[in-house]
Amino acid sequence: MKTGFRILAALLLCGAGALGAWLYQQRSDTQMISREGVVTQIRQMNRLESTAFYIDTIIRTEKKGDWRKLWQDKENGLFIVRGKVLAGLDLDKLTAQNIHIVDDKILISLPPVEILSVDLENIEVYDIQTGTFNLLPPDKSLFQSVQQQARRQVLDNACRADILGSANRQAQNQLENLFALTQTKVSVYPAAVPACRF
Repeated sequence: MKTGFRILAALLLCGAGALGAWLYQQRSDTQMISREGVVTQIRQMNRLESTAFYIDTIIRTEKKGDWRKLWQDKENGLFIVRGKVLAGLDLDKLTAQNIHIVDDKILISLPPVEILSVDLENIEVYDIQTGTFNLLPPDKSLFQSVQQQARRQVLDNACRADILGSANRQAQNQLENLFALTQTKVSVYPAAVPACRF
């Protein structure tokens, strides 16, 4: 089983640019920075996909045959699956209660990171055998079962690799770096890492 772990620093540039322009305008016009204004501008980024986990995994399936059918309905399958798990922040969950302004400094308490998606990018059939002589077509429900098992296995591997811990650190770094470009004093505080599930 070949595993790969890559961290993506992927911000939505349009939303990031809008946030930077808004904060710069707030500073240059010497207007008061409001909690609701900060929330509105951050929410324009929609979600922050801070970490991606890629894995190639092997799925084995086995269905025992019925003796009344002379074991011709048994199935054995071997599949190679490439999966991807994305983790990060759903910025729609950010509220004004997450923002505190002290003098000219913005304090942001982030909502918990979460698994945003679990995708199967490719399923390759390595081998399928049906019955003793491999004469019957495979049961169509076999492929649904493979997809469900593959999604669970891909997510389990991502959780064991601490994808949410990595996403938490990356989200904090990315937001701090974004605000650093606007020359606004900001401190970002991540939430505790939640249980890894989707």
